Amino acid sequence: MAIGAKCQSAKTYLEKNYESFGPLGKDDLIKHGVKALRASAAEEELTVHNVSVGFVSKDDKFRLLTEAELQAVLAATQENMEIS
Repeated sequence: MAIGAKCQSAKTYLEKNYESFGPLGKDDLIKHGVKALRASAAEEELTVHNVSVGFVSKDDKFRLLTEAELQAVLAATQENMEIS
């Protein structure tokens, strides 16, 4: 995960939550990644213009989320830090 220059808050978020990642699916893992970014970008709003999310798995080739997919993830993680 590339998290940028102000990464300590993101690392802290990931360290506090990583034990819950095992049984999660792709969508929930992406939400955690965005929440980690939110933790490190407290002074800046995350938008489809300053965030890119890509994923790869044994079943999927690498791809970036579309703008609509990314907007949905950003909206789902904006209200609180709980996975919905």
